[in-house]
Amino acid sequence: MLAIAIIIICLSIFFIYKILYPGTEEKQVTLYSYSMTAGCDYKVHLKENDIYNAMVLEENMIYPKSIFDRLSVNYHAGFSGSSGTLSEITADYAIEVKVRGFQIKESKKRIVYERTFPVSEQSNLKFIKEANISEEVSIDLSQYESYVNNAESVIKANPSSEAELIFSGSFKAETEFGNKEEKFVYSIILPIRDSLFAIDKPADIEKTGSITKTEIIEKSVKRTLLIIPGIIIFVMLLFIVYIMVYAKLPTEDEYRVLHFKSIMRKHGSRIVRVSRSINFSREAVLVIKDIEGMIKISDQYNLSIFYIPRENGMPEENKMFIPGKDICYIYYLN
Repeated sequence: MLAIAIIIICLSIFFIYKILYPGTEEKQVTLYSYSMTAGCDYKVHLKENDIYNAMVLEENMIYPKSIFDRLSVNYHAGFSGSSGTLSEITADYAIEVKVRGFQIKESKKRIVYERTFPVSEQSNLKFIKEANISEEVSIDLSQYESYVNNAESVIKANPSSEAELIFSGSFKAETEFGNKEEKFVYSIILPIRDSLFAIDKPADIEKTGSITKTEIIEKSVKRTLLIIPGIIIFVMLLFIVYIMVYAKLPTEDEYRVLHFKSIMRKHGSRIVRVSRSINFSREAVLVIKDIEGMIKISDQYNLSIFYIPRENGMPEENKMFIPGKDICYIYYLN
């Protein structure tokens, strides 16, 4: 019990140490954060006709190619940094149309021919903290149809064709904490020869990011937790004092009884009780220091260990013996 109390006290002291010195951990601290967006809005302009009352159709409709005039696309993009951080932002962007002929094989688009038509380009636009760019362009598909017809006349084939409207660019932010660059590519696919077609406009691009640094901080532990191990240590110390003051140690006879019982539990199958003493006068006597030595001798000579029991069951004269041919081996419980 005393050993258990000491172990509990040691564990409580270790717990107190961990509360007082909880150690450190790494934490990511954001120095500068930003968000970027890019997208577009479009309208389809029609030629004069007797079918539609309006000459301009909004998004997400089916458009007839026969009276299609032009496509107005308003591209926009933005970059916004942390409100409390000064940043110089530079923006570049380009708008272009890629016209291509292709075939689908094994679920993959195989390009037959392709050409890029520049529409608009801007570079080195300067902003502070927040940047917003926008430009409306007008797309006439007739020039791209002419290119497709010419390409097909050359290759003597009629692959599928499309025009891809591409809005691409980048934002570069220079801050006191470092620089950050984000690029974007936003595109819309237009079928060129379909008599009726739709425009599948993708969702706007939305992206966030940050500049961070790693800080080493001390772990937070409530000091009030010291009460728990303190109480445990106090109780264990009282318990130890009680044991030392009031606990009664066994007497020599009680210790001898406990020792004998321990031997019988462990080696009882090797020990035999006898009813009378043996005359050792003509034999040499050898006193063995411990019971393990007696066990070894018992094994060597293949003899049991004997003792003469008293009324209380303890060995007479507190001795156990092995009678050999010329030597009698004796072990005393003292």
